[in-house]
Amino acid sequence: MTTVLTIHPYLIGNTWVFDDPRTGLKEEAFVLGMSEMITRVTELRGIPEAGSGFDLHFADSPFDGFDTVVVRDIPDAGGTWYQGEVMGLPMRGWLCPALFLYFATAPERIYMAARALSPGVSPVWDPEGVPTRQFIAP
Repeated sequence: MTTVLTIHPYLIGNTWVFDDPRTGLKEEAFVLGMSEMITRVTELRGIPEAGSGFDLHFADSPFDGFDTVVVRDIPDAGGTWYQGEVMGLPMRGWLCPALFLYFATAPERIYMAARALSPGVSPVWDPEGVPTRQFIAP
């Protein structure tokens, strides 16, 4: 059975970030090609007001309705490079060590789906006094 995880990226400037109270991540940035991948998917899917937040579903095996799959390329500096056709365009990006808060090891493939933000969900977490962590700052 596939476990599909969900985060809610939003934009700070030109960089996609996400908060996740389950892992303590606050404004964790997608860098080195990943922000460009996210922009491409949200634009081509026509997600309204994506910069204010959207649902990003991901798993290490296929699930109904996935948009994109990226394939592990090489590990580097604690993170992992992935590449694949993102909505018809070959792209490459790096996922930082925050990946290991979701998977024990870097998956061979990551399947993703971007959708409009679910009703009632706020992508911004206000930890107010709760310790947070950040691997890569925006």
